[in-house]
Amino acid sequence: MRLRPFLAPVALCLALVATGCSSDDSADGPSESSPETSAASSPSASASEPSETSEPDTDTETDTQEVATDQVAFDVPGSWVTVDAAEAFSGDDATEDPVVQDLAERLGVTPEQAVQTFAQMDLIVTSDGERDAGVLTNLNVVHVPGALPTESAARAELKQIGATITSIEAVETGAGDALRVAYTLEAGGGQVRSQALAVDVDGQLVTITVTAGTETTSDELTDLVLDSLTAA
Repeated sequence: MRLRPFLAPVALCLALVATGCSSDDSADGPSESSPETSAASSPSASASEPSETSEPDTDTETDTQEVATDQVAFDVPGSWVTVDAAEAFSGDDATEDPVVQDLAERLGVTPEQAVQTFAQMDLIVTSDGERDAGVLTNLNVVHVPGALPTESAARAELKQIGATITSIEAVETGAGDALRVAYTLEAGGGQVRSQALAVDVDGQLVTITVTAGTETTSDELTDLVLDSLTAA
């Protein structure tokens, strides 16, 4: 289906928003429900850490690193933590992998739930514990065979899961034609500001989703990705 690439990144956004926004240390652990629902309703495993709202350093002019999948490459802040999801979440012993266990702890879910939720991702990059208006800033990448969706199709898909679209535009990138969609979602007791870049890379539809707590941070990080994006 043409619209499916938008759904998986949104599910991850909801989980990570809950991690950033939750501050109820007395809440019970995750239930036996689906990974996305459990993550969105569970407190952060690091909720006891300082939770002061601070703007992460997004001055990436001199502090960036390049990350890549099989389809694309782009820059992210140099201090961010990178996970190759396809590698980390494969195999019968994936739940025993220290990378998986660390990510599950960040999200407040079990390693089994993390594996189910993130195995489909090509790449996950998160800020190293810094929060933006209570949200753990993050980025994820997923790809499927397919063409670039139309603006109307993207609007319909995101509205279906309760997103409020703030802007949508066709853009050109170093990797190919793209659609940039900015939207907000209510989740985890707060609001997440996300932007999705859907890029047509030689017949592969690659969706890069940035999630932050403020519009400024979301814009800056998406601009960084857009300006540096190339085909791998």
